[in-house]
Amino acid sequence: GLGLILASQWVWSQNDPAFNARYRVTFEATWSANTHPENFPGDPHFSGLIGATHGDDVHLWEMGGLATPGIKLMAETGSKSILSNEVNELINNQLAENLLSGGGIGTSPGSVSLEFDVSQANPLVSLVSMIAPSPDWFVGVDSLNLRSNGQWQNRMVVDLHPYDAGTDSGVSYTASNSVSNPPEAIDLISDSPFDTNPVLGQFVFELLDTQNNFPLAGQQSGLYLNPQNSGDGVTLIVSESDDRNFVLVTWYTYRNGQQMWLVGSVDFTTGDSEIEIEMFRSTGASFGMDFNSEDVELIPWGSATISIPSCGHMNMAFTGSEIPAEFGVVEYTQLAGVGGLFCD
Repeated sequence: GLGLILASQWVWSQNDPAFNARYRVTFEATWSANTHPENFPGDPHFSGLIGATHGDDVHLWEMGGLATPGIKLMAETGSKSILSNEVNELINNQLAENLLSGGGIGTSPGSVSLEFDVSQANPLVSLVSMIAPSPDWFVGVDSLNLRSNGQWQNRMVVDLHPYDAGTDSGVSYTASNSVSNPPEAIDLISDSPFDTNPVLGQFVFELLDTQNNFPLAGQQSGLYLNPQNSGDGVTLIVSESDDRNFVLVTWYTYRNGQQMWLVGSVDFTTGDSEIEIEMFRSTGASFGMDFNSEDVELIPWGSATISIPSCGHMNMAFTGSEIPAEFGVVEYTQLAGVGGLFCD
């Protein structure tokens, strides 16, 4: 019964097919003799982009923390080698998902772009580039979340400030090597030569595509509301078990001013992210004690195709086979879920 369905235990696993997105990040460097005239170097450039997509259990670097050997080498020489190894080790330990590695900017001002994939399970991005020449200065982002309120962000612009990796004590662009012993914490540079202008450029993150919908899973169960029409809603039940997975849909809608409830159910395979359900409307039978299930008549109405594009949202494309034909797509927002089951 319905009570048993609601009481079933559903587990959201990181091993489930991830809801992925593809982004382009463009590094737009504005650093120049005009923006930062004080002792500006003769060969202003930025090293190749290097970073990762990851979850919130790890940092490649962070304000107030000590630079890893990979961050030290990147900030001092622009080399990616050790930092790439550190990212791959995090990936092997399932603390990061994708290594990001792209070109640099040969002469600043200038720009360079990098495309990368990111998943719902690991939606944070960390990305850095050396300010060159410099002792150990760099720009970057630490654990920038590309999702907000269960949605991929269409566009994010981040001003890039200069950071000191804390591994070299030089105070000018072309200062000779002066190893910081002991190393100092990573810190924002607020004094010369950046005291009059703290911004060296921007990272612009742009959403290119979303790849697939969420796989159908128990935490998507709940009540859904059409924000454009409060009289239109759906109850969605996604049941998973060892021997059978099925979806049960009840659509509360209207036709010609009259209430019309449509119901349908279909089995699905683990990993399915879209499913078509044959929908029926019912008539006959009496209320309460006079109800007799044999009096119920199920009338085929058409079909509905259900997909979950993001947390708390459901799309339903429908095609009615009755005359006049009814078809379209409705975007629903989750009004209430099942206790203990959360999508993020």
